[in-house]
This record gives sequence, C-alpha cells and structure tokens, in this order.
Amino acid sequence: MLIRDSFAMITDLRRNAPGIGHWGAALNIPHVVGGLIFIQQLEALLVLVTCVVSVMVAAQIHKRAPYSRLTSIVHVVWLPLFPYLVMVLMARPEVDIYGAWLAYVAVTMGISLVLDARNLVLYATSRDRQFEGTAS
Repeated sequence: MLIRDSFAMITDLRRNAPGIGHWGAALNIPHVVGGLIFIQQLEALLVLVTCVVSVMVAAQIHKRAPYSRLTSIVHVVWLPLFPYLVMVLMARPEVDIYGAWLAYVAVTMGISLVLDARNLVLYATSRDRQFEGTAS
C-alpha cells in the first residue's frame, strides 16, 4: 500500500503539477540511485533511507489532502542531515564521483529545505494550502 500510494502521488504530481513532478524527480531519483550505489557509505545510507521514508510519508499526506503544502514537513529529517552532509563533503580532500554525488545531494537538499520552509509558512499563515498549479 505504501509503495502504491507513493506511485499514485508521483503520477498525480506529474499530471497536475508538472513543475513539482520534475523537481521531485530531480531530487529523489539521484538521491535514491546514489544511495543504492554508495550504500556502504554511512551518508549514502542515511540519504537513501530518509528519501524513501519521506516519499512514503508524503504519499500518505497526499492521499488524505491532495497537493497539500503540508507534504513539505516530511523533509524535517533533513535538518540535521543537511549540515552533516556539508561537513562530510568539506572534509573530503579528493574530488571523485562520490564527492560529486554528495555535492548534488547537499545542493538539492538545501534548495528543497528553503522551498519547504516557504511551503510550510504558506500552509500555516494563509489559505494557500495547495501547491501552485493544482485545483483547490
């Protein structure tokens, strides 16, 4: 059920909110694929687990309140992970494919956290509780 709900959410977003669907793909696909490729690294495992769990929880929110900005709350687990990834990345002396993946994850995670903060403020302070481009 959790996986089916996740795919239903992704399908809904791609169909009715393509900008969010594209951003979700750019955010989640590299995080999951890299997490699987580099799974022996603690950081990769943490990224993989938080990404998969976040999508499954967001799907449950979406199931009950389609296109809700409240789905941004799922990335709260990234608040401690983001600075940790930045510290690990800055401490790496070599530039390699793993470092490039970590940099991509840190940049997209940072952007997402800013967008999430905006969405949660809008959700809490206005009637604008759904993502742009979706029907009320």
